[in-house]
Amino acid sequence: MYNSFDQKRKLQLEELLKKAYDLKFDLNSRLGSVSSPTEETRLRLELAKVTDHIAELKAELERLEKPPEPLLPFKVLLASPGDVSQECQMVTNVLQRCSLHPVTVWDKSGAATAPEVLIQSHSKPSAYDIVVVIFWARMGEPFQFEGKSYRSSTHYALSEALSSSHPLTLLYRCTEEKSFKSYDKAGIEQDIQVRKFFDGDFFKDPANCPQVHAYQTPAHFEQRFEADLAKAVRKLFDRLNAHSAPAPASTTPSAVQSVQKPAANLWPGSPFPSLRSFTKEDAPIFFGREAETEELVRLVGESRFVAVVGASGSGKSSLVGAGLLPRLQEWWAVQFRPGQFDHPFEALFEALVKTFPTLLPDPLEKRRKKKAFIEDMKGDPATICDALTATLEALQAPARAEVLLFIDQFEELFNLVPKEAIAPFVEMLCQVAAQPRLRVIVTIRHDFVYRAIELPELAALLRQGGFFALAAPNDRALTRMVKRPAECAALEFEEGLPERMVKEAESGAGSLALMAYTLDELYKMTVDRPDKQLTFKDYEILGGVKGAIGKRAEDTFNQLEGTEEAKEELLRQVFRQLVEVDERGIATRKLASLRCFNPAQQALIEAFTKARLLVKQAQVEREQLSLMTDAGQVEVAHESLFQSWVRLQKWITEAQEDFILRRQVQNAAAEWDRKRRPDYLRWPHERLQQVSAMCERFEHQWGEVEQTFLEPEQARLLRDIKNLSIGHERRREIGDRLSMIEDTRPGVGLRKDGLPDILWLPVTPGGKIKIEKETFTVEPFYIAKYTVTYKQYQAFVEAGDGFNNPAWWVDMPKEYQGQTLEPQRTKTWNNPRENITWYQSVAFTRWLNHRLQDLELPGSGSPFIVGQNAQVRLPTEWEWQWAAQGGIKKLKYPWGEWQEEYANTWEAGVGRAIAVGMYPHGAARCGAEDMSGNVWEWCLNEYPNPKALINFNSTNSRVLRGGAFYDDAFGAASAARNGNLPSNGNSRFGFRVVVFPPIRASDL
Repeated sequence: MYNSFDQKRKLQLEELLKKAYDLKFDLNSRLGSVSSPTEETRLRLELAKVTDHIAELKAELERLEKPPEPLLPFKVLLASPGDVSQECQMVTNVLQRCSLHPVTVWDKSGAATAPEVLIQSHSKPSAYDIVVVIFWARMGEPFQFEGKSYRSSTHYALSEALSSSHPLTLLYRCTEEKSFKSYDKAGIEQDIQVRKFFDGDFFKDPANCPQVHAYQTPAHFEQRFEADLAKAVRKLFDRLNAHSAPAPASTTPSAVQSVQKPAANLWPGSPFPSLRSFTKEDAPIFFGREAETEELVRLVGESRFVAVVGASGSGKSSLVGAGLLPRLQEWWAVQFRPGQFDHPFEALFEALVKTFPTLLPDPLEKRRKKKAFIEDMKGDPATICDALTATLEALQAPARAEVLLFIDQFEELFNLVPKEAIAPFVEMLCQVAAQPRLRVIVTIRHDFVYRAIELPELAALLRQGGFFALAAPNDRALTRMVKRPAECAALEFEEGLPERMVKEAESGAGSLALMAYTLDELYKMTVDRPDKQLTFKDYEILGGVKGAIGKRAEDTFNQLEGTEEAKEELLRQVFRQLVEVDERGIATRKLASLRCFNPAQQALIEAFTKARLLVKQAQVEREQLSLMTDAGQVEVAHESLFQSWVRLQKWITEAQEDFILRRQVQNAAAEWDRKRRPDYLRWPHERLQQVSAMCERFEHQWGEVEQTFLEPEQARLLRDIKNLSIGHERRREIGDRLSMIEDTRPGVGLRKDGLPDILWLPVTPGGKIKIEKETFTVEPFYIAKYTVTYKQYQAFVEAGDGFNNPAWWVDMPKEYQGQTLEPQRTKTWNNPRENITWYQSVAFTRWLNHRLQDLELPGSGSPFIVGQNAQVRLPTEWEWQWAAQGGIKKLKYPWGEWQEEYANTWEAGVGRAIAVGMYPHGAARCGAEDMSGNVWEWCLNEYPNPKALINFNSTNSRVLRGGAFYDDAFGAASAARNGNLPSNGNSRFGFRVVVFPPIRASDL
């Protein structure tokens, strides 16, 4: 049984068998479409030959591979101080040829690894069936364990194995002289220690000392070890036979093979995990990663921080869960994902109380204690180290027990976790990795490693710790992953199906998830059949390895109620909560609370959960985590769905920019909040517009922080101008910025129909006012809140019936009809239209009066209706002053007594007109703004004689009121008068409009 076989021939046969199955599949496919009887006969003859050839190849392969695995699982331990690597590899090779289980390597590096780690990583040496110990010229580093001193961990392994009668101990010593450089003092000392060891008392007791098998070279060792191993195995079988059955007649391989294997318990349920990861409980059905498991166990024993790196779907979580953790029986594994909750420290807290029941607080206290834990960890991440050490002591855990933080899907730290939470979490990892009884292992997708090494602390951990690169399994490993779990559940495959599946999986990224899902679906189709056979027919129905997930998803989608368009929208609504996309367009899954979804969306989630494409965290489990107020969570079962389902993949690609922008908003808002919400971190209007467009497509519900962060820039700017402490220059800047981002304040721009949007304010009640010794009666009227803006006047200029229409210039002096318009000095759209003459102002009011026909404004009795009992025009100066002084209040300035901060006058020092409405504190009692400062405002009547009839053909001076940026406080007073020729324009001149009954002679 234990003779070596021809490994090269075995590989050749496997390759030939693979090609034969491919040919058979091709012939079967061609038979399905052949139309000629002659061609069909030829193909069937060829198919028969191929089938016979497959049978011959399989028979030869079975002969070479017998027995495929040991009849009984003898466990072999290999211990050496680390200078006989060639011999160690030979031990591994011999065991493989003899079909024994893979060897366990004890302290492979020969370093002074803590014995607690070695024992916890494996079992005690005395628990193994065969212990192989090899020395040459290195003893190893001394250490103590359980009060005893040993020369090295290899010495401990040998001593502990010899303390029991159970293992068969094979001790080897290479007698070849090793040459040392004169300066290699440490090497020379190690060689002396080995010589002293073999010359010491340990080997002088003939009753207890082991036999030392000396050898000269590695080649000699391999020959000797294979013979010694055969004898040891025969002894073990003799020992077993003495307890279970009469001993076989001889010790030949055939006699050994006759020993019966005890009946094994069948695996209950499906032996395939579908889209979930293997866990510790799945260890008996976890195959194909034996070598990787051994290497990872060794690495964890040597390093306090280990990162398992691989592609999505390469089996990282399963390797740790079902490979590593079962080997660490006495360790406490605290498993969580960084993005499992709102904060990674919250995820850690929940994992801790789940792992250590003694830490579970009273339900009434848990919320408070969890919050306190998170805050403590933010302030001092090292807090966790003392807490875990104290927990181990409280549990009276053995000295070799450790706590292993198993952080799965570590990439969530970079794409789901709030940005401000990353630094303290990484600091916590550094602190844990520096403690003697604490270790960390993380699994991370290879395409996120660059994010980890961007952080100096994480980069240092990776350099100092262990970087475990997990490649996709090769065809042989995949075949083992397919066949062995099926055997554990007494399932059978139709001939050639495993090979077909392996071929179609192609060992690519995500192949494990695709294959596991397909196998589980095959199991569900097979489980009720008497033969328990997984067939090609079922496999084809599922769509094969690559099509199974996508087909199931599409079928589930098609079974939903509603129109195609409605279902598509429902799909988008659900999955935009379950998907995150980074700046490179890489999609990852994320958890979402079920409370986020309405009944229609819940129906889709339920359908996809039944199809095992989504996973809901049950309320029972959530209650165990003390989240009693939550309705549970849901997530995508595996990220392979993003690539396998064409419909979903297409939408994710189309929505990629929106996903990225959403994540950017969340990160930026968190950073802004963490830094106490400074204005300089707020996004400008241009970026907020992109967010608004994204929200229309995504209908995303933002949290309070994000909502506040996304406050429109205009709202922030308008809030600023209400602050009296900001200076005049800042008000100018705000006005200019508002113009740049399309100032949308009512009364500043245009209506949807392109006409000026005038915000009319009632001036009431009326009364009598005295100007230049003349008394005027003012009836209630409406006045514009702002002076006419550049944008509003430009609408008149560009209108087809506007500036160039002779109708608006009637009765004016001919030389001023259609008077050339001077350029605007300050070309910001929300500035007053300055450089404007009285004639040009009147023309605008006539056009607007015509365009606003039938505009109705409430009156004290009958309403004001433009075109019937009211008209749009310039105000007379008594009307203007009545509004500015607050009517009968007779205020010196629109707000009362002089305040420099209330107006843009010479005192402000700005030196130009600024946007309208930048001084809300300076508004008149009626609400009209800028009636002091900024620009002088044309009035309808003449300056020398206010009582004169309104004569549009006159060139007499007209009244200007309100002062301007170039004039001091005196000119800005409510009663201050100024005048200028109606044909003159100036950068200090503007105008505003009123709605008033037409001027009558009796009004003058």
